[in-house]
Amino acid sequence: MIDVVIAIIVILVVWIGNYLVPQKGVVAVSMEDVVPEKEMDKGIQIENAGGEQDALKRTKMVTDKQDWHEKFADKFTDTVVSTDTSYSSPNVSVRLSFHKYDTGKFDKSAKGKHIKYGTRISYVLADIYVGDITCLQTAFASDTYGVGYSEKLQDMSERMKSVLAVNGDSYSNNRHKDNGTIIRNGVIYRSRPTNAETCVLNWDGTMDIYRPGTVDLQQLIEKGAYQSWIFGPSLLDENGKARDKFWTWDYIRQSHPRTAIGYFEPGHYCLLLVDGRQEESRGMFPGEMTKVFEDLGCKAAYNLDGGHCSFMTMQNQVVNHPYKPKHEVQDGIFIMEGF
Repeated sequence: MIDVVIAIIVILVVWIGNYLVPQKGVVAVSMEDVVPEKEMDKGIQIENAGGEQDALKRTKMVTDKQDWHEKFADKFTDTVVSTDTSYSSPNVSVRLSFHKYDTGKFDKSAKGKHIKYGTRISYVLADIYVGDITCLQTAFASDTYGVGYSEKLQDMSERMKSVLAVNGDSYSNNRHKDNGTIIRNGVIYRSRPTNAETCVLNWDGTMDIYRPGTVDLQQLIEKGAYQSWIFGPSLLDENGKARDKFWTWDYIRQSHPRTAIGYFEPGHYCLLLVDGRQEESRGMFPGEMTKVFEDLGCKAAYNLDGGHCSFMTMQNQVVNHPYKPKHEVQDGIFIMEGF
């Protein structure tokens, strides 16, 4: 019995040391400091959390030739118009809609531990138009790329001066050597293989989803990758139809609180936030999410981190009902006025 207790203590100490205690990280590059394209090969000189100097490469700014301000002129307003559920300006349009329904379906997986949450679902959907891709940015907790850094999404949103925010992919949860390529705001922080699908948002506003083994860093640089996320799975096929098979592990196939991003066309996106692990909302299966995005008419959709990390804020106020409202997240996606 004593041996078991000691083993548990050792595992707990190792887990806390690996995941909760902040380790040497890299101070994130701000959008203001992203170097001009002509200087891309020189890299970006940054200071890591230990005070040392590193150099990070960035991708090419391959922008869309079409002016999104003109394309979506009917979505923007000359001045800021803001309510609890909507925001419009010369650069951004965000509208929230709230949805509830009863699926009539219990989640009997995981030896029935989800059955107590019932059959109902509640989710928030944000319909988003941006006049420029820099109106959609990402940020790391504490402005630091690394392990053990976390922050409340509300605080991150306030710091970013964002209109709307959701959690990201919790990029540092995956500690093994094949933990994928992380590009944020056009800066490459990590480039490794991965056994998960990779979602890439490009500088020109298009979205690509890559299967494991198909990510080529030089190709991403040349094409102009702007953001990348490692979690998944992807939810729609190449024709925008709901998938019935998913590239993920069994735990993710269960019902959970969810965060996901949808892509319609360059400049038009949506963010989905599903509450879960509560009587009012058990959470969604991946197959239930696919139906939402297919019905919306999205061309691509991708599942981000969920569970206790699923948060959405509007004007720095949490608009969903997270089952752990004080939980902190490792990174986020932010809709803002841009540059």
